[in-house]
Amino acid sequence: MIRTRSMIKSGIGVFCLVGLLWGGIAWGAPSEKQLKAMGIFLSNFTELGFLELSTEEMTRPESYPDLVRFGVWHNYINNFKSRIENVPEKAREKGDLRIEAKWVEESVLKYFGLKIEANKSVDQSDPPYLYEEGYFYFWGADGEAAWYARIEEASNPEKGLWELSGEIYNADDPQEILGDFRATVKEAQWNAKQTYVLVRMSTEFR
Repeated sequence: MIRTRSMIKSGIGVFCLVGLLWGGIAWGAPSEKQLKAMGIFLSNFTELGFLELSTEEMTRPESYPDLVRFGVWHNYINNFKSRIENVPEKAREKGDLRIEAKWVEESVLKYFGLKIEANKSVDQSDPPYLYEEGYFYFWGADGEAAWYARIEEASNPEKGLWELSGEIYNADDPQEILGDFRATVKEAQWNAKQTYVLVRMSTEFR
């Protein structure tokens, strides 16, 4: 089950410490550039309150609402100007904003490695995401704290796989710690560039 804390605020600022190996066979220590990239990658989940999840569980039909929510709000935070459209006042019965479903599908594929058809409304949620003719309509929201991932330890137990741990902290007050996380990510390619997909993440709240 996913534990969530709603967060709507733009920007990512991640401070990553040099990783320490956990022991066992390792393929190599991560570079500073890799640590930064993996910290930013994980912050795409923590900033949305996705703190306890596995990609395997997200393949289940009942996880569709969470995947849609991730795709909508990820773009709201990180791609607002390019992918989020304002709805004219006279047509706002479904929401004041909308996003093309293809961008929701793309975000789920990029971050979870899952290919989905985002073509159904998610109406049993707050806020709801109402699908119509290739778009999700929803109500915008802002103002809550942004929680980011700070990597403190990293190991590479097998080629292409990273085990990570660290803290989840308040972006506005880095001394405020929400909890400690452990995550597994897998190396991937996106538009011919090195990236990652999530395998699992768990959080112990303080």
